[in-house]
Amino acid sequence: MKALLISFILLICSPAWSLQSAFGGTIEGLSIPNSHEVYSDASGARVVRGMEPRNKAQIHELLDSGIEEVLIFKTDTKGEVAKEITQLQNAGLSAAAITHVPFPWKDLHDYKAACRMTIEALKTIERSVKAGRSIYFHCTVGEDRTGYLAGLWGLWTGEFETAAQAFKTEMCARGYEAGNPRKPYKEVVAKIRETLTPTYLKMATVLTEARARGQNLHGSLCNQEPVIENAAAFRCVSKRN
Repeated sequence: MKALLISFILLICSPAWSLQSAFGGTIEGLSIPNSHEVYSDASGARVVRGMEPRNKAQIHELLDSGIEEVLIFKTDTKGEVAKEITQLQNAGLSAAAITHVPFPWKDLHDYKAACRMTIEALKTIERSVKAGRSIYFHCTVGEDRTGYLAGLWGLWTGEFETAAQAFKTEMCARGYEAGNPRKPYKEVVAKIRETLTPTYLKMATVLTEARARGQNLHGSLCNQEPVIENAAAFRCVSKRN
């Protein structure tokens, strides 16, 4: 009984359990954990990923760093998305510069719905870049859904050549599922492996084929669900799992 109590205390005190990324950022002037630039071009447009901003100070840090648009890639569970949108607007961003895509982190059993939300998010990033504007995207902790989207964006732009390269370099290295060794296994890691990773592999197939054919990001890409057979091979390695 004592051992169970100790295990429970360690679990709830872990950074992932408390919804706080254990990874530091690499963007000067940003105190937001796990914030990293994943794309930039000659126009000065940047794409930055990270954890959700948790207070007004971090909101102002984002804008002071040159961020002009924000993509919120998560469901609103306790009113936190509405609160962030209000804070962003109060800080000076227009409603048109804020996009909310209510993408869940688990139980992604509806492929078309997940695909369409992913395409919408990628199109939002692409429009921002083409307009020469810098964009910040995040989920809650900035590791799983954020890693998923960052990996797919890298495949779409050609930064990564394969789904495996994006998975290891962009996703696992920055805390995706067991890439954060303190993330609860049963409650989080196993659930991510169940549907989010297979969705990533399906979307990686869709985007790679579309890019090779010279197609644009469009909802019609979601009409046919790819068949994948190697999802079990895509697992981040940690000391514990």
